Amino acid sequence: MEGGKTLDQKFFLAANSGQGFFSLYEGFPGKTQFLHIIKGGPGTGKSGFMKKIRAAAEERGMDTLSVLCSGDPDSLDGLAVPALGQAWVDGTAPHVREPGLFGVDADYVNLGRFCRLPLKEQDRARAIALNRAYKERYQSAYQALEAAAALEKAEELPDAVIAREEEKRVQKLLEKLPTLAKIPCKGEKRFLSAISCKGALMLSETVDLLCKQIYYLRGGSGVLEYAAALAEQRAARVIRCPRPLQPKQLEAVLLPEEGMAFLRAPAPLFVPQGERASSRRALEEGIAELREAKALHDKLEAVYRPYMDFDALTAYTDAVIKELFR
Repeated sequence: MEGGKTLDQKFFLAANSGQGFFSLYEGFPGKTQFLHIIKGGPGTGKSGFMKKIRAAAEERGMDTLSVLCSGDPDSLDGLAVPALGQAWVDGTAPHVREPGLFGVDADYVNLGRFCRLPLKEQDRARAIALNRAYKERYQSAYQALEAAAALEKAEELPDAVIAREEEKRVQKLLEKLPTLAKIPCKGEKRFLSAISCKGALMLSETVDLLCKQIYYLRGGSGVLEYAAALAEQRAARVIRCPRPLQPKQLEAVLLPEEGMAFLRAPAPLFVPQGERASSRRALEEGIAELREAKALHDKLEAVYRPYMDFDALTAYTDAVIKELFR
């Protein structure tokens, strides 16, 4: 909480990338928080369940961490409330989760039980067709993003002189931080941006929320890797943020406890205009396919919605909230 206002840190934990679906969910939420793994089919209210818990936490002045869905950023795929020592995650495909040891580090929340099954025959056929079409759109999107990543050469010709200059600048900035004693650095990986049905999105507000000093680094992803490695020797907490299109490269390094961030500076393109346009077209094609996939998934959810007992779901959610915040 800052200045009496609750803070909600927003990140993505997955990316629609040039390598397909790229997940960082295994690192969520951390060893100190008990994880509730939510199970349920399309339209069973997983995101809405988490949003109601988040609203209840905020009403009580508790900070939260929201994990946005990389396919649909308006939807929640995860939530953590550090003050409660608890977190929730959508444990269905493509980010399936299971407890390390049931009842010790995690349990299940079955929202599918509020869905009156089985589906009627015509709805079963429609669900099967929509599910197949939805997954096919995602495969087409990943093919386009793979092409975009292959064509993109925004930083593949780094200037060695600039890189050395930037590394020296990073070193001077981080030398001002006290050396860590016996407390190990808390290292995390999260996505700050996503390629989604709503286009290419960057959570700039998260950077502004966590870091007051923002430095843009030139010279390629190697400079950001250097900054991350050096920061982990000095800072209490370091968040490495990979690029969604090419997750092996970093786009940012955040030091929240020190209020400092290093971001990838836009690099000049040393490629012919034709190749540059081809990369952009492939990216736009991928986004268009993701948009179509979202529309199909909405229709799939609509098939299940009439079977849901939303009154029972609301009563259950209210009971969970009452127990959490008693």
